[in-house]
Amino acid sequence: MKLKEVLKVTGKNEKVKIERKSVPIDKLDSMLNYQRDIDMAFVEEKSRDDVFRESEVSIVLVSVRADGSMKVCDGQHTIAILKRRGYTMVQCELRYGLTEQEENDWFNIENTKRRGQSRKRTLTAQINGTYENNKDEQDFNNCVKSLGFKLDIYGEESGNYFRIGCPAKLLGIYKEYNKDEKQDEFIECLDIVKSCFNGDPISLHWSFLRGMFDFYETYSVEFDRKRLVEVLSRENIRDIKKDAESDIRTKKTSIKYAKLFVEKYNYKLAKKKQLKMSKLDD
Repeated sequence: MKLKEVLKVTGKNEKVKIERKSVPIDKLDSMLNYQRDIDMAFVEEKSRDDVFRESEVSIVLVSVRADGSMKVCDGQHTIAILKRRGYTMVQCELRYGLTEQEENDWFNIENTKRRGQSRKRTLTAQINGTYENNKDEQDFNNCVKSLGFKLDIYGEESGNYFRIGCPAKLLGIYKEYNKDEKQDEFIECLDIVKSCFNGDPISLHWSFLRGMFDFYETYSVEFDRKRLVEVLSRENIRDIKKDAESDIRTKKTSIKYAKLFVEKYNYKLAKKKQLKMSKLDD
């Protein structure tokens, strides 16, 4: 499958309106199910009489949807503090006409400004945001899904098989390939992992995946894909993991896996067709 077959295009919304006014707190809802949980220790600290200052209360950012519902983009902790202090109203910046994709963009921008978010949350927002602002993340997600994998992000279906638990790190590899216009090679390497190990969670750990990319990049013009898939698909993946962990001479964990892939590939193969293990030491 080619990368261009899984890309998407979207337009830009020019009809957003902004208003600032005081809003009843009980009319506000959480915008996203992957927003940060309320830190009650932080809320209790900031609610104390000797700490709380009304003049320092931040404005709450709210998206007003077509059905009239008010979704908080940023300000969940501010709302919790005000509730604890007995307030029923809060000053808000209201934005009308945002698409849900634009809400995700807004969430990602504003929440990373004020307080650090986990990469899982920001990546989820980027994948659900507008295409023009998150092209790499969304193309990456489409590549992964086109092969039957899923990312460990919020809102994704349950189950550990075919779930990539290191999406941010794998995204880094994708960006490197994309920069060199080698997206199809990225897809091919990931497809080899799928063909060999059928979505087993161990095969989708970072060191294992990086090891396959190390192998692929080192021997890209030499190895025979059919043979690699045949030999690795017969292996017990837990034995591969155990053997990699027992290699105390190789420092880089991903290279431990790459070396095992070479070893399995070369087994009972004519010497002139074998891959040179030393290339992984260069």
